Amino acid sequence: MLMKRGRWFLPLCVAVLGGIGSSIGAQTERSPAPAAIPGLDQLSGHLAELVPMCLACHGENGVPNHAEAPIIDGQHEGYLYIQLRDYKNGSRKHEVMNEIVKDLSRQDIRELAAFFAKRPWPRLQQTAEEGDDVVAERLASAGMCKECHLSGYMGDSTVPRLAGQLTSYLVVTMRAFKTKERANNAAMSSLLDTFTDEEIDALARYLGAL
Repeated sequence: MLMKRGRWFLPLCVAVLGGIGSSIGAQTERSPAPAAIPGLDQLSGHLAELVPMCLACHGENGVPNHAEAPIIDGQHEGYLYIQLRDYKNGSRKHEVMNEIVKDLSRQDIRELAAFFAKRPWPRLQQTAEEGDDVVAERLASAGMCKECHLSGYMGDSTVPRLAGQLTSYLVVTMRAFKTKERANNAAMSSLLDTFTDEEIDALARYLGAL
């Protein structure tokens, strides 16, 4: 099914943002955060208040609650840091994410990236269609995808893990690279501009099923 890029968590996060207001980046004393989320007590107070909002979209157990939200639990710390940094400086556009991180400091971003990187990656049990592996291997060979994303598409450091990522998110973000709507990696835009939408769909299904 052809997916259109949408405001996948805008209504929910606008409501939460309304409650938090401009205090996301404040350094004032906060009430204790809920103890149910492992590791939350190790974060700065204002970040501990922010995490439940992150989980409302990205999933308390790491399984995203929205089709266009990526898995961030267990993703590489360096990659998470870069994406949060890019949302903050505007080189990666998303109305809600840009608003959420705008007042975060570099240290805040480092703490958040480390927090989510330490959480376990969820298994989604997604399936590919017949022939997706053939298309994916052809595209990966032509684009030298494994040179960066490594064997098994597990990534490392600042290169994201793609194996087992939410298929619907992969479709959306790869098409955004293709159209340059996502513009924080010129090499990815150049590569994906050579892929058809059907090839992107097949590649996303293949990667999601790994």
